[in-house]
Amino acid sequence: MHSMQAAQFAIETARAAPIEPDLVALLRGLIDLTYLGEDDDSAVDELCAKAAGVAAVCVYPEYIARAKNKLEDKKIKIATVVNFPHGNSSLDTVLQEIDTATALHADEIDVVLPYQDFVNGQFHTVNHFLTAVRKRCGNKIVKIIIESGALLKPALIRLAGQMVIDSGADFIKTSTGKIEVGATLAAAYTLLTLIEQSKSSAIGLKLSGGIRSVADAHAYLYLARAVMGKAWLNPRTLRIGASRLIDDLS
Repeated sequence: MHSMQAAQFAIETARAAPIEPDLVALLRGLIDLTYLGEDDDSAVDELCAKAAGVAAVCVYPEYIARAKNKLEDKKIKIATVVNFPHGNSSLDTVLQEIDTATALHADEIDVVLPYQDFVNGQFHTVNHFLTAVRKRCGNKIVKIIIESGALLKPALIRLAGQMVIDSGADFIKTSTGKIEVGATLAAAYTLLTLIEQSKSSAIGLKLSGGIRSVADAHAYLYLARAVMGKAWLNPRTLRIGASRLIDDLS
């Protein structure tokens, strides 16, 4: 089957698949429960109150200490964002943001790729950025947000994903959730097949942006299982960044 036909078949099959309770049962443990709205202490408190059993809670750096204080389950990781949301801060600023997140004891750092530079073909600049970020983050889990909705073409999404893999990051993340196009099954398929073909067991995928219901998330899990196998559906290699999904699971 032609690759484009294979992709379309896989996507349509995932979208139409009946809900499988075994896949739904995995969802909570894969969620990066996220609040990246306006300054609101109560919203962060509410987020943490819902967080039992999730993989991580993702908040702006100024809320890291509050989230750590509110979370009773100390196994839940604290993630934060850097170069967010536009990906256009200077490298020096990004490195300073990473230092701040590290000093605040974030466990995981989600960094926006300078995707405008990438789209403009400034690949050397992007590679330099990725290398510097990976080094500065030390032993922290690093997720690089490629903003797949701004790249659009599968070839560009695949190239961005390959650059992230080559940098030694821990996860490719699809989206900030701050532009019109977030995660899509098409982008997920492109990145999943890239990971499978690269044989890079160390790299994971974080799907984010617009995944609001169990039905939405189920399609992504179904697709990931089809490409990578069920054992890959664990928080070391697959995350779902979401804020509303947890309510549909309750």
